[in-house]
Amino acid sequence: MRKIIILLIPFFLFAQDESYKISAEILNFEKNNLHFENGFYLEHSFGKIFANSARFSNLKKTNRLVDFSLKNGVKLITNTNGTIISENADFDALSSKIRFYSKDFVTYVDKIKSRDLKIVSNEVKCILDTKNAIKKLNIEDIYSISFLDKVILTLDNQINIYCQEALFEKKENESKVFLYPKDNDFCHFTYENSEIFAKKACLDVDNLDLELENTRGQINNLLKNQSISFVADFLNWHNFENSFSLNDNVKVIDPEFGEILSNQIEILKNIDQKSIRKIISRNNTTINFFSKNRSYLFTQGLIELDHEKKKISAFSLKNQNHYLVYVDENVSISAKKATLLYDENENIKNIVLENNVRFKYTDDKNFIGYGIADKIEYLPQETKVLLSSEKDKKVLFWQEDKSLKLSANEIHINPKEKNDIKGLGDVRFTFNLEEQNLIHEIFSKYTNYE
Repeated sequence: MRKIIILLIPFFLFAQDESYKISAEILNFEKNNLHFENGFYLEHSFGKIFANSARFSNLKKTNRLVDFSLKNGVKLITNTNGTIISENADFDALSSKIRFYSKDFVTYVDKIKSRDLKIVSNEVKCILDTKNAIKKLNIEDIYSISFLDKVILTLDNQINIYCQEALFEKKENESKVFLYPKDNDFCHFTYENSEIFAKKACLDVDNLDLELENTRGQINNLLKNQSISFVADFLNWHNFENSFSLNDNVKVIDPEFGEILSNQIEILKNIDQKSIRKIISRNNTTINFFSKNRSYLFTQGLIELDHEKKKISAFSLKNQNHYLVYVDENVSISAKKATLLYDENENIKNIVLENNVRFKYTDDKNFIGYGIADKIEYLPQETKVLLSSEKDKKVLFWQEDKSLKLSANEIHINPKEKNDIKGLGDVRFTFNLEEQNLIHEIFSKYTNYE
């Protein structure tokens, strides 16, 4: 017959003014030790404990917590539905630690904002705030849970982090899991056929924010059978949404666009998680394109790479003195805004730069030309350049050897044609004083223009 005991004495972990229920098939009391056998069960306001057997030691020492041990089929279910499952557990009153251990592994499961959290390791230790626990124990008094040796953290059976140790800390209005690898190794993160390595990882349990430090990895673009690789000091993933950010010393290798160097990059995936939708970069970004003419794009503003539209949109800072720059073997162009379009073979087919455009051009004859325009359309595969101006303004073009000065509404440069430089609209082969001063102000630092 199962024995049910209602205890009012202050031992184990419980308050002097609280009762709790213990049951077992067999109960023995010997030399200040209490033994429960064949199905131990304890119910208290903080939760429930199950085990095949239990032993409580030194019961006469009622001024402090007492030692206890649980054997076989141990399960702790808190009043917040967090659960620890192991073969055995020991509580050491002197150190205020509960140790859960098994031959195979110990499992902790919980529900966080409708997501299933699971942490598995060889051993688990819980540290109690015994000052509060002696008065009245709540689950909040378990303020630190250490997961030791071969830890696996899983969310929704999709996201996995493999590491050596993990620490679950509960503080006022803050709960976090810190994950650490072996010495000279990395934590290993996997999700949707993608993998990331990091020296440290931290999961903010309350906000579902994941931060990885000193990280590298690859994100698989399954629809295109490609992988985007990256290196960064920090990776932040908020609420496990379809985007995450890379911060500080970021390097991304995108096989479709090129090498991206930046201080801050955000990678956005489609809702189905099968493909990369966009890459957005901010602050001091350089893209080294995978092209034959060794081209790159730099800005201190924002760059958006749209994989679906095969398009790059770039913007300079709003500050008047900042410009983005596009450079290849034939041109160097600065402007406030740029748009790059790709063809089906992932080659840049068209570049449009707008607003306060400054232009430097070199052809196979090694002549150098300079220009000012409101808009430039550049076809890099053809090395063709189309410069245009707004209404009532002019495009200005000047050759360094002074063989040509050209003021026009539009100027077309096409080295494949016999007349490779053409002026359209209102054309003049001289500059007025205002135009001459503007050319000198902009380009005097590059050449001895007079």
